[in-house]
Amino acid sequence: MPRVLVYSHDTFGLGNIRRMLTISEALTEADPRVCVLILSGSPMLHAFRMPPRIDYVKLPCLARDMNGAYSVKYLDLDYAATLRLRSSLIASAANEFAPDVVLVDKKPTGVDGELQVALDLLSGHMRRPRTYLVLRDILDEPQLTRRIWDKHDYHTVLARHYAGVLVAGCASVFDVASEYAFPAATRAMTEYVGYLHRSGGRRTRDEVRATFDLDNLPLVLVHAGGGGDGAPLIEAFLEGLRARSASPFYTWIISGPEMDDNDRQRLKARAAQLAHVRFDDFTDDMPSCVEAADAVVSMGGYNTVCEVLSLKKPALIVPRNRPVMEQAMRAARMSAKRYLACMSDTDINPAALIAATMRLTLEGEAQVRARNGLAFEGLDRIAEIVCGNAPLRPAADPSERIRAAAPL
Repeated sequence: MPRVLVYSHDTFGLGNIRRMLTISEALTEADPRVCVLILSGSPMLHAFRMPPRIDYVKLPCLARDMNGAYSVKYLDLDYAATLRLRSSLIASAANEFAPDVVLVDKKPTGVDGELQVALDLLSGHMRRPRTYLVLRDILDEPQLTRRIWDKHDYHTVLARHYAGVLVAGCASVFDVASEYAFPAATRAMTEYVGYLHRSGGRRTRDEVRATFDLDNLPLVLVHAGGGGDGAPLIEAFLEGLRARSASPFYTWIISGPEMDDNDRQRLKARAAQLAHVRFDDFTDDMPSCVEAADAVVSMGGYNTVCEVLSLKKPALIVPRNRPVMEQAMRAARMSAKRYLACMSDTDINPAALIAATMRLTLEGEAQVRARNGLAFEGLDRIAEIVCGNAPLRPAADPSERIRAAAPL
C-alpha cells in the first residue's frame, strides 16, 4: 500500500489543514491502495471527518499574531522547547511511517525549520521518498517573499530534498515563478497544476436549503473562514441589515471556530434580533453550504475562493491585509479579471456592504461567465503525479513565453 506523508503548516485559521485534507482525500479516491498520514498542529483537526485510509498525528499547537510572530498556543512550554517537541514528533512519525511520497505545505523546512530533521532522515533512507512542496497560488508580496526565501535558503533545500514544486493556481492569475524570481533550477521543477476544484459537499443544495424558511428570498452565506479576525466583517454586515426596514435576502452567518468567544456571543445575540438571519459557529462541510447559497460574502482565503469559483457562486470578497498580503493580492487580481467582487477590509461600511451584496444577488451571473476557462485540475493533477508518478510539466521561462508570443 503506497504511503503518503502530509505536513500541514498550521498556525492561524483553517485554510492550510482544509486544503491539505482535500488533497489527501483526492489521493485516496484516485488510488484505493493509498494511505495518508497527516502531521498537523491545527487545533480543529479533530472536528473534520476523516475519510478511510487517512489518519493524523496531532502536533502541539502554535499561534501566530497579526504581526506574524509565532508563540505557543496551549502548552506551558517556551517556544523553543515546543518547536523541538514538534520536530522530534515529525521526525519519529516520518521514520516509522516510511512514506513513498511526502507533501509539504508552503514552507520547505516547516515552521522555523522544524521539518529539517525529518527531511535529512528521509533523504538517508534506502528507499528515499519523492518529496513535493505544495504552494497555494499566492504567498505574500513578491519583495518580502523573495527576502524570506533567500534568508532560509529555500532554493538550496528544494534542490537537495525535493522532486518538485506544485503550485495550486494558474500563472495567468499569478505567475509564482516569475513574481518570486525563482532561479532556473527551481523553475524547472515547478508546475502550475491549477486551482483545487470543490464538489458540492456531503449534502445536496436542496437538502441544505430545506433547513431554512427562506420566504422566497435569495440565500446569502456570510463567513469568515476560521473566524480569528472575522468579527469586523460580520459586525458590519449585521449593522447594515439592522438599518434596513426589510430583509433584501436571507443571511446565513458562519462565524468560524476561532472567533473570540466574547465576539461570537455578542454577534450571535445581535443576529437573533433580526428577521431572516441564522447564525452558526462552525461547519466541517463548507462546500455544501456554499453550494446551497445564491451568493457568498467572505474573507479571501484560498479555500474560500476555490469554493466560490468552482461551485459557480457570485462572491464579494473582503480580504485581510495582515500579517501577509496574500488575501488582498488574490482578491485584487481576481477582481481585475471580474471573477469576483472585492472590498478592502479598511473600506468596510455597513451600507456599502449590504448594497454590494444586493448587486451580487441581481447581477452575479456575470462573474460566473467570466470564470470560463479558469483551470481547476489541481486535485486530479496532484493525484496523477503522486499516485501515478507522472513527470512534472515545468514552468516555462519568461523569455520562452515572450519568444513564443513574438510575431514571426
